[in-house]
Amino acid sequence: MKPFLRVPSALLGVLLLCSSQPVASQLRGANEAQGASGSTAAGFVQLVPNGPSFGGQVFAEGQQMPVPSAPQLLQASAPAPVAAPMSAAQADESVKECNCNDKSATAAVDATCSISKVTVHQDHAASAGISLAGISAIWGSSTLSQEQREKVTLGKVSEMSFSCLDDRVSRASFFTPGGDLGEFILALSSYLQERDPTGRMLPSQEVVDALLLKYLQTIPATRPMIHCTDDRAIAHLEAEMPLEGLDLSAPPRHAQSSLLQKLTEVENHGDSHIRLLLKQPEWFQLNQYLAPMAIKSFYHLLWDQNTNDQSPLHASPKLKLEVLVGQSDPQAFLEVSSGELCHSSGVAPMLTPHTPQRAVLISHLDAVSLRRQELAAFFTRIANASPRKINKDQLHQRLDRHGWLALETTGSRVASGLPFYTLTYT
Repeated sequence: MKPFLRVPSALLGVLLLCSSQPVASQLRGANEAQGASGSTAAGFVQLVPNGPSFGGQVFAEGQQMPVPSAPQLLQASAPAPVAAPMSAAQADESVKECNCNDKSATAAVDATCSISKVTVHQDHAASAGISLAGISAIWGSSTLSQEQREKVTLGKVSEMSFSCLDDRVSRASFFTPGGDLGEFILALSSYLQERDPTGRMLPSQEVVDALLLKYLQTIPATRPMIHCTDDRAIAHLEAEMPLEGLDLSAPPRHAQSSLLQKLTEVENHGDSHIRLLLKQPEWFQLNQYLAPMAIKSFYHLLWDQNTNDQSPLHASPKLKLEVLVGQSDPQAFLEVSSGELCHSSGVAPMLTPHTPQRAVLISHLDAVSLRRQELAAFFTRIANASPRKINKDQLHQRLDRHGWLALETTGSRVASGLPFYTLTYT
């Protein structure tokens, strides 16, 4: 069966290198090598011994999962306390504060990367959707016209958010399954797998909250972490609560605890990728507890950011909920990449999925690898301040492999039957 994605040669070596040890086998680990006694390490909890290796562990009725102290975790595993923003020297060099509306920032992008051509490759044809001729007429097939150039916005990856893989987004952006939150979930999972290949250690909710907050304090305010939902999911939540006129970005305080539980249910999400992470975590080689915990962390911190003026995120908001409207109805799938000069400069082309004339799904597989490099650096700093060290490059490779699996899995479902095109800007 033809794979959903065409593997670029730059990443093919990585995938082949890992083919003898596929992700699944790396995640499962060897239960036989573990003893039956429980243990803890750096805020992580040893779960039920000799249970399912990486499908999530089920506790017996009445069994309590230990809750380690998040401050203790961060004191042990990060150089700065959780309440204090990371200094510029500690932050990864690719993560810098920037005013993206500043003309000097735009000039800097233009100085390092410019585009004049686009190469279009049709990876998969379909009987419906936008034809190759239609794609070429809209976005170009060789030298770009002035109108086609205006459809592309060059952006610095370190300064821009990643939005969700959805054809209802009506602004130019970078796109990846699940947006920034989806990438954080995969990074957290890959980090845990790197530290514990058996898959039997899981952080508490408090620790996930602390890790997400710590990461948010390293990113610029110009690129908040984005999570998508839609009006249908919010209407479903309103009916379940019941709660009329729900503002999911800042709900009433008395409803927040119940909402957090409801938000772990599939039908209360409008992002197809997040829905799949909750519904079929094993498809993504993801522990069944991680996505619900990360979702709870996002909303807990979002509500604290928006309603509590004492929140460390209140003065400089780092979380954004994007509510999409209407039904998803894409006409094509576009994989967007850029030439080596732009990519090595951390710059990539941004397109708009939804206009009055068309709706497409867009993925930035090359650009998101730069974001995963940043996430790998963050989790490496967390791990390497504790006795269990990890290698940043190795974690980045694992993140790229995990991201490929996620895009393949979600893409094959949301883009089934659509024509597939690769657009390379040079």
